[in-house]
Amino acid sequence: TAYGDTHPMLAELGKKYKLGMLTNGAPDLQREKATSTDIARYFDVIVVSGEVGVGKPDRRVFEAVAGKLDVPFDRTWMIGDSLSADIKGGKGAGMTTVWLNRTGRTRDDSIVPDHEFKDLVELNAALERQ
Repeated sequence: TAYGDTHPMLAELGKKYKLGMLTNGAPDLQREKATSTDIARYFDVIVVSGEVGVGKPDRRVFEAVAGKLDVPFDRTWMIGDSLSADIKGGKGAGMTTVWLNRTGRTRDDSIVPDHEFKDLVELNAALERQ
């Protein structure tokens, strides 16, 4: 199931930005999860690592998303909940990174996101301030 803020915030963000989903895993399973939670409809592009042949944090899978969105890395924000896959990979690709830390986990300084938010409402508020 999706978090309560997911649908309203993706709808809001989609009015202003191109949205891409990048997920690791088997294509059939990952696409089914995106469809069954009804979040697939918000994304302009969905890339599943199993279709690309490499997964996060490999730069090539981030290139696949940015290329399909036709957005340069330095204008792309990677938002994810995994420091080792999403944030490390996004930083390696030159993207602005956002750690979506919904559970209040602690981190060491081996992987440091550009931003950390507890939910998508905080993310949207930060984007509006820019």
